[in-house]
Amino acid sequence: MTEHNHWQLMPAAEYECPTPPTVMRLQRQWRRLLRTLGVVNSVRLPVNDQQSELAPPDFSGVHAQTALTEYLAKADCGQQVCWLLDPPFSGTAAMARTWGWQQGRALLVPPTVQQITAGAVDEWWLQQPVNTQSKGQGKAQAWLIDDLTRYFLRTTAGLGFIRAWFPRVLAGEFGTGLIVCDSWAYAFLSRDWPQNLPRSHCLAPVTPDLLRQLGLQGQPRQLTGLSGEARGNLGIAWELWRYKYLDQQSLPVLPVTANDGTGFILYALLLHRGLNLVQLAEVLSNMALDELKVQLLSLQQRGIIEEVLEHDGRGTHDANHWRLTAFAYLPVRDFLGSRDYLLDHF
Repeated sequence: MTEHNHWQLMPAAEYECPTPPTVMRLQRQWRRLLRTLGVVNSVRLPVNDQQSELAPPDFSGVHAQTALTEYLAKADCGQQVCWLLDPPFSGTAAMARTWGWQQGRALLVPPTVQQITAGAVDEWWLQQPVNTQSKGQGKAQAWLIDDLTRYFLRTTAGLGFIRAWFPRVLAGEFGTGLIVCDSWAYAFLSRDWPQNLPRSHCLAPVTPDLLRQLGLQGQPRQLTGLSGEARGNLGIAWELWRYKYLDQQSLPVLPVTANDGTGFILYALLLHRGLNLVQLAEVLSNMALDELKVQLLSLQQRGIIEEVLEHDGRGTHDANHWRLTAFAYLPVRDFLGSRDYLLDHF
């Protein structure tokens, strides 16, 4: 970090969420009580009414890329495998993709469904561009995995690939690489992995200085409170400022009828960073398809989830891709925490 650049990264093991202001913690407890009583309510906070527009954070911009490049160089990630943990909506993967392109890294293609279920690690690896591009060069090309959630599915057959792949990548069998791993996926998968992966890094909690650098106009106490409310997540902080503070809209609220099935759906979407209907039905095989569709529709109408057309990383489109909305992330995280789900560290 320089005097004028407040983007920062840090070892993942050292990450600590900023403490939200007491009033926000009390509001969160109040909402939990209202939910228990079957009452839906939201609380709006005071805003800086002098600001009407706000550009989203530029994760591909020079300041973000300079911070990432300098940090990874100091962390010696140019000659070994390193991990970059990516909390939902944090923008870490976008930063890494731009960095990888600038550094000339090969972007690895996720395994197919057939390769995942068969655990066909060797077949997947031989098809990677890094193998064809490096022939005759004498030195293997360094690579980037920009989304590890595309390498597994939370089913009996869907975890064999990543369990076979993991010890081999740790041993350096596939050469030098940077792996971007969603923080929820990391929490889930690390039950079978070493508790603290070596060379794991992440964006540092957002600070008032960084928020000001990105154009947010607020008092120090207000920006500190925003960072705490967003759990230090820059992308969530921006969404809160835009949606809740500038647009004066209440955050989405889960229906009072939310049940175990609701929790299963939301956790699956967070764990996999979105799924299509077929994949959701496979992951939630104990839930009737009709119930699943009704739940999805209810959550969509409340702004909790959305359906998007999205690339799956293999050159095709996924027309029925369901994912959480950024401004619903905190209420959903709170809901899952109240039901003792395995949460991420961020």
